[in-house]
Amino acid sequence: MKTEKHLFTQPMRQPLGRPRLAVTLGDPAGIGPEVVLKALADEEITQDAEITVIGSRSLLQTAYNQLRQQLHPTTPLAEPDTLSILDIPLDTSREHQITPGLGNAVSGGASFAYLQSAIAQTLAGEFQGIVTAPIAKSFWKAAGHEYPGQTEVLAESAGVERFGMAFVARSPHTHWLLRTLLATTHIPLHQVPHTLTPDLMRSKLDLLVECLRLDFGVETPRIAISGLNPHSGEQGQLGSEEKDWLIPWLEQERQQRPQLQLDGPVPPDTLWVKAGQAWYDNPEIPNLPDAYLALYHDQGLIPVKLMAFDRAINTTIGLPFVRTSPDHGTAYDIAGQGIANATSMKAAIQLAAQLVRHRRKEA
Repeated sequence: MKTEKHLFTQPMRQPLGRPRLAVTLGDPAGIGPEVVLKALADEEITQDAEITVIGSRSLLQTAYNQLRQQLHPTTPLAEPDTLSILDIPLDTSREHQITPGLGNAVSGGASFAYLQSAIAQTLAGEFQGIVTAPIAKSFWKAAGHEYPGQTEVLAESAGVERFGMAFVARSPHTHWLLRTLLATTHIPLHQVPHTLTPDLMRSKLDLLVECLRLDFGVETPRIAISGLNPHSGEQGQLGSEEKDWLIPWLEQERQQRPQLQLDGPVPPDTLWVKAGQAWYDNPEIPNLPDAYLALYHDQGLIPVKLMAFDRAINTTIGLPFVRTSPDHGTAYDIAGQGIANATSMKAAIQLAAQLVRHRRKEA
């Protein structure tokens, strides 16, 4: 049974035309070209938005030719000649250094160039949103680009200091929508307690509330906020952060934001129980949160990937434009083999189109 069409509810058509989206190829040695070609073979996806692929046309054509030899003739695969492509060509010597499954500085540099072009064109008004295929941070570094990830490049280029990494997924079982924001992202675990502060938490909560209103129409949300330590510190016995500042901060937020329902700090080992029940069985659970605020990367992403590995979407909130991305990596181990799953890429494009429409409605 085809479930992609149910990933996101279809909003009412707006009179301003279809959303204009840029879709980057990501690292061309990874599965980016394959999932893009598979996603854009779906008419439901291409009819929902005006999509321009940003990458190297010749590399996309090569990927198509190789995949067509491997896949069954009836397997849907978009033909590059039928796509709108903003070509970012590589010279012949560099192009020959790109091999599926073998990322390197050349493929990393190419993926960085694709992203830069997408951002520049979007800021110039050509596109209303960007959907990014996965990149490898190590090969960005090898190419001389010292960034933790695409999120930070997007924020810097857009000139924003207040931004966040949120994850969205629609359950194929119950159609419940999981929304999770990370308070901290790509930093070592030992830095997390020192990075978290009341000011940072307030900024992330502001972003999440704004996102729920602007992008999803949730005006008075219930938000579950995680504790940091096991059992949320157990009154200081298992860590003092909750007792020292997280609980007092949360009490202050409750007083200042009476329109919100703020649960927490919820012990991390029970934070996701209701989410799991809603995802697999019953989305009508009493007091089910509209969103979750996790304090560090794995605290939020282990449960998200456990429930929604092939359909979760990473969306950067706080930008002046929409940005979404599949919540998976370059998967070099299967690149070029024709077995990559495009479900998350399709969902990322669908969500980007939905968010653009909703922002138009709210403007």
